[in-house]
Amino acid sequence: MNNSPFENPSQLCETAWREIDLSAVASNYRAIREAISPNTKIFACLKQDAYGCGAGKVASILSAAGVDAFGVVSIAEAIAVRKAAPGKPILMYPGIGPNAADLVRDLDLTISISGEEDLAGWLSTGAPLKIFVKVDLGFWRAGVAPSDLRRLTDLCTSQSTVTVDGLYAHLSEFGDAGSSALAQVARLTPLLQGLKAEGQLPATVMVSSSETLLSHPEFDMDAVDPGALIFGLTRSRTGRRVLSSRPALSAIKARIVALKTCDDSMGVPPNLPGYHPAMRLAVLGIGWGHGVPRNLGSSASVLVRGRRAQIVPPIHLEHLRIDVTNIPEATLGDVAVLLGSSGADRITLPELAEAWNTDETGVGCGLRESLQRIDIASIETEPRKGE
Repeated sequence: MNNSPFENPSQLCETAWREIDLSAVASNYRAIREAISPNTKIFACLKQDAYGCGAGKVASILSAAGVDAFGVVSIAEAIAVRKAAPGKPILMYPGIGPNAADLVRDLDLTISISGEEDLAGWLSTGAPLKIFVKVDLGFWRAGVAPSDLRRLTDLCTSQSTVTVDGLYAHLSEFGDAGSSALAQVARLTPLLQGLKAEGQLPATVMVSSSETLLSHPEFDMDAVDPGALIFGLTRSRTGRRVLSSRPALSAIKARIVALKTCDDSMGVPPNLPGYHPAMRLAVLGIGWGHGVPRNLGSSASVLVRGRRAQIVPPIHLEHLRIDVTNIPEATLGDVAVLLGSSGADRITLPELAEAWNTDETGVGCGLRESLQRIDIASIETEPRKGE
């Protein structure tokens, strides 16, 4: 029986790849679904190509699991999601403009409207529109100011070609530097009450993405749009709502493509951290062109044959160096693990994020398309060479 996660033989020739556990996506979604009210819809946020996991495949899994709708940023994501989930609503976050009107119609997309100028541009196309009005409650990004929300809503509802399906906001992530979540929602509450009193309140009101969903269960409202949480890339900081989740990004690996013991004929070792005379040096087929940061923390290492090997600067477009002096059994073609397990040791996503001077979401979304994506259904039972 072949237990390899590789989808086709050509992937066996890759020098670097990431492994995606799509079962984690389904499991994380179910944890969210169980934690919130059955009356609260879930708009799965699949921006950045589903946080690097592949929008089409993720949409297929979540659609089968019963997700209510999707949120995307790009037309490419919308096309992939529509193909995978023909009957599900797709909300386009701010980004596209009226020049995409034909695609919006053909893909049956719901667009975001953030202001009067935004609305006027779309109305000029003459196309029928399904919209969500976005309001900026203190994020200082896309969205209409609360003071202009009523006027914008009136303009939208006065148009025969416009159907207002929802109203949403994303709450500030500025921490102490910005307004609290409570203060932000307090700006919205009287506006919602006024719209309801006049019969103009949309069917769906949504303010909770991943962090708010975890920290403020009281703000679930009609719908939530988690992204990072679906991919196991965020954790509860307050303990208000603790969900069991695991990262969909399960491993980052690369092969040793060059190996040698250095000597005096190469000259004096560079005056950089990690270099020393007679070191045994291995070169991995991965670099900043795949998404590895060009400047790594001093603790950055990989696993080779279950042992730690320090990364030696600098990082190149397609290569990085490691010191395998203390791993004499390392050989050409061995797999080095940047994220994941090898032997009894493991490099976790939080550990990698610290070494890469970012957070867990930054790791997942920072990987480039040049890093092959391999989907795995379960943990391998037969380790490959060097693991």
